[in-house]
Amino acid sequence: MNLLQYNSFYLVGIKGVAMTSLAQLLLDAGKQVGGSDVPEDFPTKFQLDLLNLSVDTNFNTPLPTNIDCVIYTGAHGGQTNPQVAWAKDNNLPTITHAQALAFFFNQKQGIAVCGVGGKSTVSAMITWILVSLNMSPSFSVGVGNIPGLNRTGAWTGSKYFVAEADEYVEDPTVINPTKDIIPRFTYLKPWMIVCPNLKFDHPDVYKNFNRTKEVFGKFFSSIDNGGALIVNGDDPELLLLARKASAQMITYGESPEADFQLTGYHSHAGHTHLSFNYQERDYELTLQIPGRFNALNALAAIAASAQLNPLALTNHNLDQFRSTSRRFENIGLINGVQCFDDYAHHPHEIKAAITALNEWYPSQRKVIAFQSHTFSRTKQLFDEFVDSFAVADEVVMTDIFSSAREQADPTISSTILCNSIAKKYPHIKTQNFATNEKLAEYFRKELKSDDVFLTLGAGNIYEMFSLLKN
Repeated sequence: MNLLQYNSFYLVGIKGVAMTSLAQLLLDAGKQVGGSDVPEDFPTKFQLDLLNLSVDTNFNTPLPTNIDCVIYTGAHGGQTNPQVAWAKDNNLPTITHAQALAFFFNQKQGIAVCGVGGKSTVSAMITWILVSLNMSPSFSVGVGNIPGLNRTGAWTGSKYFVAEADEYVEDPTVINPTKDIIPRFTYLKPWMIVCPNLKFDHPDVYKNFNRTKEVFGKFFSSIDNGGALIVNGDDPELLLLARKASAQMITYGESPEADFQLTGYHSHAGHTHLSFNYQERDYELTLQIPGRFNALNALAAIAASAQLNPLALTNHNLDQFRSTSRRFENIGLINGVQCFDDYAHHPHEIKAAITALNEWYPSQRKVIAFQSHTFSRTKQLFDEFVDSFAVADEVVMTDIFSSAREQADPTISSTILCNSIAKKYPHIKTQNFATNEKLAEYFRKELKSDDVFLTLGAGNIYEMFSLLKN
């Protein structure tokens, strides 16, 4: 399908991070864009306000008569959404977001950033570097905003396209257990793949880690001839899988065998300093974001960008990069409390985020607020979740943020998780406050000036900051 043969697009679920990014690509291509979603504000509100798009806060039919093409995701019912079903019944061209993104991506030399943890930050960093080098890439990053760029998608004349590549299924409403699932990144034909991490996730669609590795292995094998596969050389499972691909492999990490080797790391409040060696030459840089994981994310971005332009080794401008919304985002001071928000929802991401906070604020009281995302993930990775908080001193939670794609499971809850953490790590104070409102009330009453507060989770826990500011 030649997507650009259509002039007026309707995006069902337009407030989602991927959809808002796609809307910017379509607008850059000179198309008319509108859409629908639920009434609540999403992390994309900043972008949507800038775009000044028409957004219907319901899923009513019929659709406007001028619509040429409907694009949807697995959110809000996927193919069963009333607007999507109406479009299909009325022979209106209807495609998934994954297919629409691939239409743009596959026209360029595409850099796909995949993996469980780090893909948003690394894809934003690569984009940042290429923009800093005046290479003006097309890009699509699934976040609310990239401060300093103030957009999350662009369609340009550059031959490069940087995209966050998602391994989740195209439409969970049409999963057939007897057939292969269709991961969203399946439609992409990458020239380069960057994979920062490989972990077991999405147990609702991947039955085990072996199935996850099969899907990623197939994706790695799709790299164009002459392309490159850039992987975290400290991840043995990932390294083993990458070696089976035919593409040129470039590694980064702390391992002495890594092509881009992290040789120095020091992080304290406000700055992270790192050094690395590449082809027997040493380089140094400073980041405004915390954590060893972000030092490695930066190394991944430099390794990828340097394949496109060697100046990326020194002229990356990453010292000005301020992360993205909901990726260790600095919310600022609220009642004297330093607040951060992070999207971490997998155990290894949670541990990395808490460790980074401890490095920046070794002596302050630190309260970690967590909202687990999906019953299936919480249950399948329960023991790992418990251990991910081992480096915390105080943990508070809200109830599990369910997904429309699953049923509530009474055998698992945030309270059960809190109790298990307290049992295994008695020194950690834990409590489930259930709602954002009660969590905000706890914040007002119990947190003091100079305390540090970090929210974690892929749900709506970040909305509590709005409650605090009102």
